[in-house]
Amino acid sequence: MTGMKDCLIIGPVTVMHYKDVYPLLKNKILTVTERAVDFLPVLHQEGNWFTTLARSVDMRRRQLTKTYNPDDYPTYDNAPEIIECSNKSNIPVDYQDKIGVPITFFYYYPELDYEILEHRGDLKLNGKTVYERLIIRRKQL
Repeated sequence: MTGMKDCLIIGPVTVMHYKDVYPLLKNKILTVTERAVDFLPVLHQEGNWFTTLARSVDMRRRQLTKTYNPDDYPTYDNAPEIIECSNKSNIPVDYQDKIGVPITFFYYYPELDYEILEHRGDLKLNGKTVYERLIIRRKQL
């Protein structure tokens, strides 16, 4: 991946799942920037910018403020060591173990002190399979 040229990719959020794009996002080679409204009118979807180019970040909208309370964070039926967090803004700042988050976590990943451990599509919550999740953990110091 060294020697990769600067690029800009415009595509739907599902691009994050592609086997050639996911590792670039995980290794912070590509970042997801602002959503590109009306770039994909044929698909009737909002596009996203995936780029190697530097960008400025509004850190205020990316700060985490929630604290962990077991009643607020269920665990997966088939992975009780992982808590479910369906929204980036609900990631508990004081939790040190594994957290399942939506793949849209990549929007915030470069600015947060978390590492991506794996990508799973087999997790069940209350008997129902949830959409694919990134399994993250606060970086260990």
